[in-house]
Amino acid sequence: MYGLIDCNNFFVSCERVFNPALNGQPVVVLSNNDGCVIARSNEAKALGIPMGCPAFQIKEHCDPNIVVQLSARHIMYADLSHRIMSIMGSEVEGLEIYSVDEAFFRTPYDDVEQNHEFLAKLVNKVYRSVGVPVSIGFAPSRSLAKIASHIAKKDRRITDGIYWLVRPEAIDIILRRTPIADVWGIGRRLSASLIGRGIDTAYKFAQMPPGLIRALYSVTVERTQRELRGEDCLPVDPVNIAHNSLMTSRTFGHVLTDRRQVQDAIVHFAQATARRLRNEHQVASTVVTYLRGDRFREDLPYYSNSCEMRLRTPSSSAMTIVHYALIAFNAIFREGMAYRKAGVMVSGLTPDTMVQLNVWDTEDHGKQRALMQTIDLINKHYASQVVQLAPEVGERPWSPRQTHLAPPSKTMRFYSGLITKPSQKD
Repeated sequence: MYGLIDCNNFFVSCERVFNPALNGQPVVVLSNNDGCVIARSNEAKALGIPMGCPAFQIKEHCDPNIVVQLSARHIMYADLSHRIMSIMGSEVEGLEIYSVDEAFFRTPYDDVEQNHEFLAKLVNKVYRSVGVPVSIGFAPSRSLAKIASHIAKKDRRITDGIYWLVRPEAIDIILRRTPIADVWGIGRRLSASLIGRGIDTAYKFAQMPPGLIRALYSVTVERTQRELRGEDCLPVDPVNIAHNSLMTSRTFGHVLTDRRQVQDAIVHFAQATARRLRNEHQVASTVVTYLRGDRFREDLPYYSNSCEMRLRTPSSSAMTIVHYALIAFNAIFREGMAYRKAGVMVSGLTPDTMVQLNVWDTEDHGKQRALMQTIDLINKHYASQVVQLAPEVGERPWSPRQTHLAPPSKTMRFYSGLITKPSQKD
């Protein structure tokens, strides 16, 4: 059988780890530039605040003064996610991280009661070790485990955070109650098509002839249907995703016109992209820089452009990626324009063990790799980017707007190392 661990209201739960005063209060976490709601506490959901609600529309659903609005801190969320997944990886086999707050795994026993007892202890262990509440559902297939996990998280009758779907009669009852749009892998367009054919529940979808589903849609949709029947169509194995491209981009907190400020953003994005390349043990052969204005500002000229540069030798060195990103930036930057978004993308990715050298390239790539490895080790040891290229050092006027950041927590300094060392006054 297969299980799915799902962190409850993950971003909000992370904030509550470091600020217990938020417990019991309606809390929402906002996206970059404090634009939309991307996480809600149960109390905020009860007030009727929908997911994706623009921050300025919260007042249309409830009194905004009683809702705690917080700017997202994704580095902290990723750190806590890593801790949770590390605990899970040490306790179960075949862990497959699906998202920052979800992971599939293979249950350790065939007996349902044994699995329930083991996973209940695991839920408690995660909460004691990290402070984030989680729920687990398990079933014969991953699609059914997804439904079971949703019930474990939503149904207040489930006191230990565990729910399982194993008996055929129980599966039929739950599938009859599950709208087709809530089935994992059924998107908005596909659910609309199925509803148009009278298939409005997961049960009706599971009863369709598999051959008809393949003829009408695709083999992938057929696999989803077979999963609802309890068949394991997608084996659970740790996933190593090899990207074809990587990109780092941000929407600025406000429009920028100063060349140095926009350039500073490009340096930051290029370094971050190069770091992701090294983490995935890949190298890139192409670097693309793009700039974009604000199309909604009628009082400002709109400008958008991009430039692609081909590297002599594929690389993941921050110095090389930054160098080519800045060449592209200088080619497309226009004085007098107002910029609201920028980004750096790399493509043509290959494993770093398969680099084809260029006879005309004079760079010492061996030394660059050694330097990057040393910098990565230092930054990993101090849990922050303490070593970086000089052009990026200084203020960041391009940073996203975050007017609802939670106050610094001394607990966080010792817990995750995400904040600089406390001063003598602390």
